[in-house]
Amino acid sequence: MGKVGIPNLEEEALLWKDGSAFVFGVDEAGRGCLAGPVCAGVSAWAPFSPVFGLPVAVRDSKVMTEPQREGAFAPVQQYSLAWGVGFASAQEIDRWNILRATHLAIARALEAAFAKLAALGLSPWQQASFLTDGSHSMVKQCLFFLSVGDYQGEFPCLQRLRGQRFVERCVVKGDSKVFSIACGSVLAKVSRDRYMLELDRQYPTYEFAAHKGYSTAKHVENLRKAGPCLEHRRSFSPVSETLLLFP
Repeated sequence: MGKVGIPNLEEEALLWKDGSAFVFGVDEAGRGCLAGPVCAGVSAWAPFSPVFGLPVAVRDSKVMTEPQREGAFAPVQQYSLAWGVGFASAQEIDRWNILRATHLAIARALEAAFAKLAALGLSPWQQASFLTDGSHSMVKQCLFFLSVGDYQGEFPCLQRLRGQRFVERCVVKGDSKVFSIACGSVLAKVSRDRYMLELDRQYPTYEFAAHKGYSTAKHVENLRKAGPCLEHRRSFSPVSETLLLFP
């Protein structure tokens, strides 16, 4: 698997060898925040990708600097066979819980990537495999939303994955080991950070640009002074505690 912290294509190569034409790396950002959406990023790579090897200098997005992440974002989009980003809002997190909402964000990211491939006349759902960061299946779980009335019309491409046999390999610390997962990590982190910068302009009281919605001491201090905004996750503590003071 190479040096820890330096992603490589070994996991992807095993799936290509087994006949997977489309290998998707899957990761998320923002699960532990008090405010803002959870975001998922996916990047699809194949043996016939435009370039050979590692075209982008990526690592686990958490250990990359902000300029490094921003610098990798466009090349990941350019060189991957397809990519997608999906969000689940604070309201959806409160409705479903953070784990289910993460599944929803992944479903949206995959739908976006599948749609790009379908536009090229390709059928990714027939020869797709997935490399997911962590120890739990996320792609299989995201298919739950194909049967939820509110969302059934949202996933015409992903719907075609239902009933297909596919491989999903979960890799602990995959964003530091697996190239396609690291690319998904960068897509998710940069997309979410940009979203939080926009929220900072809308809600300057909370200083979202500084902490991106995470539970820093300053964020909690501002939350307790001003109460939650529409982008705070009301099912999360200490946000839920402030609702008693700011109903």
